[in-house]
Amino acid sequence: MRRWLIATLMMTAMATDAAAQSCTPYPETFAQGFYRSSYSFFNESPEQVSAVVTPGLLRKLQDERECVTRHGHCHLQYDPWLGPQDSAIGSPVQFKRESQDGRSAVVVMSYPAAAGAPDQARTRSIRLKLRKATDTACWQLDDFITPTGDSVSTLLGASAP
Repeated sequence: MRRWLIATLMMTAMATDAAAQSCTPYPETFAQGFYRSSYSFFNESPEQVSAVVTPGLLRKLQDERECVTRHGHCHLQYDPWLGPQDSAIGSPVQFKRESQDGRSAVVVMSYPAAAGAPDQARTRSIRLKLRKATDTACWQLDDFITPTGDSVSTLLGASAP
């Protein structure tokens, strides 16, 4: 019981951290906080990420979660931070604003593969497409482009398997 309570408190603190960082005027600061606090956004219950993803992406994540519950697997077959290759994120991880115009921004996260990865020398990049929430000035994830160029939003919006 005590472990469950500690785990619940930690998850709440992480979600609160990500939500608080989403109100920064700097999209790269949001992206860093999202990476640290919401890495598993694609596996989390929608309630845990509702403050940091757009309503459209949230609906797709909810549909994916329901599909996984019914079928065991669905559209997203891999960790989108890594892509379909077997790897891990090495250091340093860098965040750079690629573009920003009013209520939207794109942040690129670059990282080398972890030591021992098959293609360790190659730097990988993902893109976080962000949009400001309509009712606040807080950033939210609108789409996530994997290292192989796949759009998570498009993958999740595909027809049922």
